[in-house]
Amino acid sequence: MFARRIALSAAAGVLAAACLVAGGLNASPAEAAPADPCAPATASPQPSTSTTASPQPSSRATASPRPSPSATASPQPGARTTAPPEPVACTNDQDVFPGARLGVRTGPQGDTARLTANQAEAAAEAAPARVFCEGDGVSGKRVEVLYVREPSMPDRYSRLLPMFQAWLANADDSYNDAAAAAGKSRHIRYVTEAVSGGCQVSVREVVVPAESLATFNSGITAVQALGYNRADRKYLMLTEATVVCGLGQRYVDDRPGAENNNNLRTYARVDAVPNCFGANAIAHELGHTFGAVQESAPHFQTSHCSDQFDLMCYGGTPSWACLKWNDYRLPDCNRDDYFNVSPAAGSYLATHWNTADNDFLVKGDTSDAVAHPTVGLTYVVTSVSTGGAIEPIGGSAAGLVKLSQRARTNTLSQSWLMGYKTGLQFVNMNSRMCADSAYSGTASGTQTLQYNCKGTDGMRWAYLPQADGSYAIVNWLSGLALTVTGAYPAPLEQRPYTGATNQRWKFNRLINSVGPGNGSSYYLTGVGNRENVEVLNGALTSGASVTHKPHSGAKNQRWILRNPSSTTSPDWQLVNANSGKCLDLKATSTAVGTQIVQSTCSTSSRQKWQLRYVADRTYVIVNTYSKRALNMTTGSLSVLNQQVLAGDNGNHFWALKQV
Repeated sequence: MFARRIALSAAAGVLAAACLVAGGLNASPAEAAPADPCAPATASPQPSTSTTASPQPSSRATASPRPSPSATASPQPGARTTAPPEPVACTNDQDVFPGARLGVRTGPQGDTARLTANQAEAAAEAAPARVFCEGDGVSGKRVEVLYVREPSMPDRYSRLLPMFQAWLANADDSYNDAAAAAGKSRHIRYVTEAVSGGCQVSVREVVVPAESLATFNSGITAVQALGYNRADRKYLMLTEATVVCGLGQRYVDDRPGAENNNNLRTYARVDAVPNCFGANAIAHELGHTFGAVQESAPHFQTSHCSDQFDLMCYGGTPSWACLKWNDYRLPDCNRDDYFNVSPAAGSYLATHWNTADNDFLVKGDTSDAVAHPTVGLTYVVTSVSTGGAIEPIGGSAAGLVKLSQRARTNTLSQSWLMGYKTGLQFVNMNSRMCADSAYSGTASGTQTLQYNCKGTDGMRWAYLPQADGSYAIVNWLSGLALTVTGAYPAPLEQRPYTGATNQRWKFNRLINSVGPGNGSSYYLTGVGNRENVEVLNGALTSGASVTHKPHSGAKNQRWILRNPSSTTSPDWQLVNANSGKCLDLKATSTAVGTQIVQSTCSTSSRQKWQLRYVADRTYVIVNTYSKRALNMTTGSLSVLNQQVLAGDNGNHFWALKQV
């Protein structure tokens, strides 16, 4: 029999504290669960189907009245009387995502663009943010979303609500897309309300006393005192605090089946911290509350996993298994640690806790995934109001050029690759720059331009589903929607979301990036610095160093892909168009740092390279002999070399731009 490990863990990144107590987590509605996960308790709750004793969402998410204090005193029926069989080991850990800046509040500063309640309600009615509808939207086990602030903190509810709706829909897509890959469905069972065209997530506005958000535990205590303590809820707190990046409670319980304690109430929190506040952290912290990642998992590492990078994995052991950018936003890219809708008999997830079985997910045996902007794919993005396609003015590849929209032509400058750096990015396929909120602006009327891709909130965007299959595009930093304001070349602006047609966009998939062509000529461009691979000084001799420079169009920057074996072989030669020599290792070595040169073409495996797909026209280039990744060095005219793959290193990713 497998070990029964049962505990409550505020799960995240770095272990901070641990203790042992007897019993389980007390979650009786009549006697609120202790905020401290190490506090003793005597019984674990049996979820109740009753919905009369706890605060209900308003008929519109924008209204959000506070619950009645009396809600905390009404008992829920059916409390379980059997305590977990072993002591509870409890930890408080914290997630800190790359670039997080604790103590700094992200998003619009001030609320000059705030909509009135009537305006916000009209916007929701005109163009609701659709998510999966299940039942009456309130009964049974559900994730309830709270916007929480202290009295002295800014009230940005109406300004942030469209962005919240987009983030919550995007988080749901992360789980459902992973299930769809196996022909099934999984949706986060949110508390929702009916709106025109479907359902949207109810986001409750909650004001707690001063200092309540100083810690995770004190925040839990504060919302519980206001009645947010139902046994059949997982509570997601999106707060105006800047104390933590993200936290999520998790039971250390790897038992399979309905009795697993991760089917019980837990709390998660994401603060308004740069590089944290967003869909990625929401999906991640909910992942902890669903029970990821258990200590017995094959790639467990401090409440997470080390199997390259995915929704809950932070890298670690180099692996070729999870290279695609889309893997970064999906749970368990290798389907072996914490999420698999169809685990093989006898596998770890068939015999241990599998978050795909969590009661707070709606489960389906067939896929119901709806096409949406997908990381790694390329789209022409057109306005519903004009039909025009988003493009840098003049089709320019230069930085700081503003974006406009004009007649669709499907050129590279109108093609946008969906990238991902803890959030969705729009990468122009011509410039390889990202759509950005101009000069980090957050005011209504801020324009949008292209700039070198970085992991900043101004370069992150969320898509807000509409009933007609279109999407609003909302900037993470400003909370504003991308808006057409006039005919080309009028720059696109960011304005408060109203649901108008000039704020709605169609994503038109381009099927033009299926892979390299044998005999075709390309520029090899580093994703990190956008410079092209070239032979130093245009040399024609064997042994000449291979370096990098900004795009010039010179012949020594062009490389012909040649597959000498067959079109089905994964091994390619990269032949310089100027010299006719092949890309090669300087020495027959697997050593990290071995430099790259050109040599007379031969059958040597040193001259063969495998293109591992990452996204449309984007690859990791791996030497067949050494199994090392081609690395873009950082110094001016520095010689390229080979390195051990690091999935979070942009210098290991290459764009192929056909000449």
